[in-house]
Amino acid sequence: MRAYGIPQITFAMESHVEDIAKELNMDSIKLRQMNMMEVGYKDDFSKNENYFDSLNQCIAKGKEYIHWDEKIEKYKNQTGPIRRGVGMSIFWYNTAVWPISLETSACRMVLNQDGSIQLQIAETEIGQGADTVFAQMASETLGIKFEDVHVISTQDTDVTPFGTGAYASRQTYIAGFVIKQTAGLLKEKILGHAHELTRMQVSDLEIADGNIVRTTDNRVLMTVGELATEVLYSVTHSEHIAAESTYQCKSNAYSFGCGFAEIEVDIPLCKIKVLDIINVHDCGKLINPQLAAAQVHGGMSMAIGYALSEQLLYDPKTGKPLNDNLLDYKLSTTMDHPHLEAQFVENYEPTSAYGTKALGEPPAVPGAPAIRNALLNATGVSVDVLPLNPHNLFVRFKEEGLI
Repeated sequence: MRAYGIPQITFAMESHVEDIAKELNMDSIKLRQMNMMEVGYKDDFSKNENYFDSLNQCIAKGKEYIHWDEKIEKYKNQTGPIRRGVGMSIFWYNTAVWPISLETSACRMVLNQDGSIQLQIAETEIGQGADTVFAQMASETLGIKFEDVHVISTQDTDVTPFGTGAYASRQTYIAGFVIKQTAGLLKEKILGHAHELTRMQVSDLEIADGNIVRTTDNRVLMTVGELATEVLYSVTHSEHIAAESTYQCKSNAYSFGCGFAEIEVDIPLCKIKVLDIINVHDCGKLINPQLAAAQVHGGMSMAIGYALSEQLLYDPKTGKPLNDNLLDYKLSTTMDHPHLEAQFVENYEPTSAYGTKALGEPPAVPGAPAIRNALLNATGVSVDVLPLNPHNLFVRFKEEGLI
């Protein structure tokens, strides 16, 4: 499961907050808002600073989507066997692991003869679309067309420079620094050669859409491929144009977000059905909105499984797992959840090379407590164990006299 340990502690904390609000007969969102991280807060240990009112912005979007105020009122004082409820949860999440551990990444960029770029980086593509985002970053910084950036991140250490890998939702944030730095070095070399070939000042030259252009009138002087060929075959100054650099990151950033859920619970059957669910994230500037939404959908699906069905069963005498296969370990599927709504608040992160911050793991965090708190709203029953499956719900419903 994503976000090692954070979904678990967030479930405990956000369940506790909801229980406190119930005891105080207080709006649980207002209770959270009274205790949320304020703009300008700076952590003495990590030196992280909160620059935006992200959580309130995320909460506003979630409340609007789920019709929170209307349904809180509508679902009061239910008595039937089938009831509905709404719940929510908030979170914040550190990007990467500095200053607890090293954060570093290296990158190499090579200009091919046809004007395309080899981007060699050891940050890991594991299906989340990282290579696409890396190519977008390099394309934007260099002025090369996206389709002409060829990412080599095969994690083959014989080919790529050093990188520490995919964990702690670090890759877009950390890789962004070294990609921007290396692209800047490569661009400087390309424009230096363009100066030699055109006799124009570097300050009057730019790269746009794979062309060397004169900035005064945007006239195309040559393509980058033509420049690369000229330089490679130059009898006076032949060079295979390339750049390589390492960036050791000594900063961090807070990602924020929330989840809202609406559920229906069949009390005699002790079964929960998720009717609607939304995650809202401030993960900084979105480099690729479609991939960002896909990341959120995957994490939300994990959260629903964590909330309703997934658990490791084992023999207490032998320690042998009893459901170590995909038939008996009940993963969430598309049959088990409704439309997964993903929305974003875009606040450009000032510590980041491209304004980004963590998104890979945070989507798995708020779902389980939001579903649990919706159950509390529907039934008045506080359940402090996961999953919220019929077995566990039967115990609590019986204790509370519902069945």
